[in-house]
Amino acid sequence: MSLNWEFISDVLSLIFIVLGALQVFFASVGIARFNTTLARVHAVTKPQTVGLIMVILGVIFRLTGSEHFDVGQRGDVGMLFLLVLFALMTNPVTAQRLGRVSRREGLYGDEDDIAVNEHPGDLQRSA
Repeated sequence: MSLNWEFISDVLSLIFIVLGALQVFFASVGIARFNTTLARVHAVTKPQTVGLIMVILGVIFRLTGSEHFDVGQRGDVGMLFLLVLFALMTNPVTAQRLGRVSRREGLYGDEDDIAVNEHPGDLQRSA
């Protein structure tokens, strides 16, 4: 068996798609397991973004490795790159807004669950 680009791209796409799907699965498990709003926001945004990017990279490898890859599919790859860019721009903003709303509405959970920042440098700045 020869190692040509089609075979290598198939293997790479399989690895990226499976790992990305696992990241998305771990994000959904985190939503079910964590009990505070901030922990759930973290579970939604971080692995979800990484999983989406990995799946899209797997699709890009699969598209470019196909023997039928031509000008028509180049536009598809461009759209996938735009999708990655859009996800990278919007997911952190969404997480920040969810965190701010949950803080304003008091949805953090019990006061005992919230960590207190007692770093000396931070205490001096706030005083």
